[in-house]
Amino acid sequence: MKSIIVSSLLIVALVACKSTTSKEVEQSAATTSNDGPTIAANSQDDKMAAIDQQLDKLSRIESLNYSKEDGTSISAIAYMASQDTIAKVEVKQYNAKTVTNPKIHFYYDKGLLFASKKLEEKIIDQTAYFSEEVSFYNEKGDVIQSKERISDYEEGLINAAYKKINNVTHDPTEAFLVLKQQGPFAVTFQGFVDNGPYHFLIVGENVAKDGYTAALSIQKEDATIKYLRNEGKKALGKELMVQFVNHMDNQGYEMQILTDLALVERKKK
Repeated sequence: MKSIIVSSLLIVALVACKSTTSKEVEQSAATTSNDGPTIAANSQDDKMAAIDQQLDKLSRIESLNYSKEDGTSISAIAYMASQDTIAKVEVKQYNAKTVTNPKIHFYYDKGLLFASKKLEEKIIDQTAYFSEEVSFYNEKGDVIQSKERISDYEEGLINAAYKKINNVTHDPTEAFLVLKQQGPFAVTFQGFVDNGPYHFLIVGENVAKDGYTAALSIQKEDATIKYLRNEGKKALGKELMVQFVNHMDNQGYEMQILTDLALVERKKK
């Protein structure tokens, strides 16, 4: 799945040296924000790299593209080592309040989380730089080591050295809620959006406001679509089962196309 990538402006801070009057000295946040010891690559790094190299060969499960009214968004992809064993989960987010778009990758060995990596843009003293945090976990899920490499430019991270930082936990809970369509990412009927020849089914958590929703392009009006249209507001909150495919048109516009839809009937306890 592809999601919209939100790029942010890199700000370069110029710090004037008090003892120098002839010129300004450029000060990079990426050279001052981490003074920990350098950490060399280890076998866990090799395992991460091996998983990344075989992603094209793995089956994948893609989530809906969820968003809120303020532009906050989240989506996830799970890469499967086998039918019931996850090798990697990738999460893409955009937080409209903090104007950040972190990307978090979770790596698994026989179903157990052993590493995570978070790429995001950070700011120190109004100067932006890129950070890549990596954490390693034991079999209980506790962090045993964290490291970070930083650069003024995202492309420069690959040439930067990792340095030790305080242990950081990257929690995969939200990623699995997104993939399983649970909690705030539940799939219930939330209405339709019709714009000329384009028609979308809106699904999401059944809350009054500030909930996550996803839009699915309707290619044909089947019996379930007609039922929901006829019911209107009376159908709001009804649980749905949806299947979809991701599509990008010739102009680069990305959408998720509805391929199957059904009402979910739960037995009353």
